[in-house]
Amino acid sequence: MGLDQIDPLDKMLSDYQLVSDSYSGRCPANPYPMLAEKRGACPVMQGDLLAQYEVPSQADFMRSGRPIVTLFRYKDVHAVLKDPVNWQSYLLAEGFGAAVDNMLFTGMDGDVHDTYRALIQKPFSRPEIRRRMDTLVVPIIRDEYIARMRPLGRTDLIRDFALPFPLRIAYAFLGFPDDPRVVQELAGLALKVLAGPQFDPEMAKITVPASMAAGAKMHEIILPIVAARRAEGTDQDDIIGFMMRSEIDGRRFSDDDITAFVRMLLLAAGETTSRTFGNMMVQLLERPDVLEEVRQDRTLIPKAIHETMRRDPTAAALARIAAKDMEIGGVKIAKGTAVSLSIASANHDPEVYERSDELWIQRPMRPLLSFGFGPHICMGMHLALAEIEVALDALLDLPNLRFDPDHEAPYVRGLNLRGADSIHVVWDT
Repeated sequence: MGLDQIDPLDKMLSDYQLVSDSYSGRCPANPYPMLAEKRGACPVMQGDLLAQYEVPSQADFMRSGRPIVTLFRYKDVHAVLKDPVNWQSYLLAEGFGAAVDNMLFTGMDGDVHDTYRALIQKPFSRPEIRRRMDTLVVPIIRDEYIARMRPLGRTDLIRDFALPFPLRIAYAFLGFPDDPRVVQELAGLALKVLAGPQFDPEMAKITVPASMAAGAKMHEIILPIVAARRAEGTDQDDIIGFMMRSEIDGRRFSDDDITAFVRMLLLAAGETTSRTFGNMMVQLLERPDVLEEVRQDRTLIPKAIHETMRRDPTAAALARIAAKDMEIGGVKIAKGTAVSLSIASANHDPEVYERSDELWIQRPMRPLLSFGFGPHICMGMHLALAEIEVALDALLDLPNLRFDPDHEAPYVRGLNLRGADSIHVVWDT
């Protein structure tokens, strides 16, 4: 079969699973008992937990040999994330940053980060996202996806739903033309960029050049789209239109500037939402009683999302670097030391979360670390939450939704970028 004959969804799923392969390493199928042991025995651990399990680590993507400490407790991880002055983020640009000319909000610090973030934050704010729920999010999910799925009675929630719907929404929100071929091509290229960092140096010789080429190709595709949009005018209610109307220090953004920003946003436009949604559905389908509780009371949907994101986060690890000599949990950390932050462990810390391993959707709310925290908290958080909320509500309308007995039960894998490869479900028609 030629490349032009491969189903685009199959190709996207294959690229998605390659990213999962990269971030699974030798991680046990269930890493939480291991994380609990580490949290109790050495909450401030010398060395990089991810490297121990052969998983690419934000703390040292380039394998420079810098000193690394891993943090497991909620209070320590939270303290680092909320202090961007002493714990900086520039090391995050070392991984796939080169593939996008180091244009990454997550790898910016200080005034540069604050200026750009403040500029682009408004259309991603909760009020702006909620304003577009009924005109953007709901029609796409319910009319384009659920309506098509409903009479079939079965599907793979990852391939047929969780992968495509966040992309469809995000690209419309950004201001791309409604062309599935462009969306699928850019989505595949973004996954290749994300798969660039590898623990195995030999594998990296293949994936890093592919990542660089994918980043360049993304720029090549996006630039004429931006130019065409400028020719149409700048009054459209989307991100490209917003950036064309915006300026910094009296200077308007060029097409190249906007292309670089849009390419950066596309790296997180769908993939992490897909994984987060999938992780939630695995947990709810494993507990039909909880799924039914939410089905009967849809006001519980936000709590169900919050709790499943706490219990099994997609972004299970982050990193920062000490800007000066610091101390965490009584351990001295020298300037230039990277800290690998185990979000997955912090989210199960019994000092913060009672019955921390349980799925308890009535759990008292606490600040959630699964989107990060502080000035670098995920900018697309409100869009992702809106998408997942609408998607779960729509799926709950499918009668007797359950795992497909003709397929193996899914499981979530990875020590970072956690996700299920497939979730086969059936429902009554």
